[in-house]
Amino acid sequence: MASKVGTSALRALGPPETNRSYELGADYEQGRWSASAMLFRNDVRNLVETVRQPSCDVRGRVCLEYENLSRARLQGLELTAGVNISRKWRLDTNYTYLDARDLTNDERLADRSRYRANATLGWTPTEQLGTRVRVEYIGEQYRSAILEERPAYTLLHWYVDYEVHRNLSLHAGIENLTDKRLANDDASIYGRADEGRRYFIGLTASF
Repeated sequence: MASKVGTSALRALGPPETNRSYELGADYEQGRWSASAMLFRNDVRNLVETVRQPSCDVRGRVCLEYENLSRARLQGLELTAGVNISRKWRLDTNYTYLDARDLTNDERLADRSRYRANATLGWTPTEQLGTRVRVEYIGEQYRSAILEERPAYTLLHWYVDYEVHRNLSLHAGIENLTDKRLANDDASIYGRADEGRRYFIGLTASF
């Protein structure tokens, strides 16, 4: 079991953001199974928030501004679990509960999901080649006391890694595999443009 206390600072247009964080966790590993649980809490002063403006002087663009919240608290629970299904297959899962509040008015912070979950299924057919599929669930997002919450949604991602040499590895993947674009579903709720399907490729070299 471990605990952690720390501070950090981030400067924006207003006063610097300061954060005091606390973590308390436990890990378990037995045979094919592994699991962990962690409680966390962040007491933040001058939290930097990105706020979309109702209008923009540049046509076709979204104008954003930074604002500071004097006091905020982000706390919750993170659970993880994994199992080696066989020598070549592994399943990993993750769940996070987040309670994010503006302490100046005791309201929830906007654009943060209370519930998030991931599940990753990995396959290693050879010592050099590995691939995995990840399902990502994002729960409903609070907007304000007068607006309905943004509905939950699910994304699918795929990755592959290949060890060309013991000092050189190739990585590739497709994120948002189904090309889900939330703004196309309901632009009044999902106002920001979605990234859509994304491709990437890269190399990792070690010496």
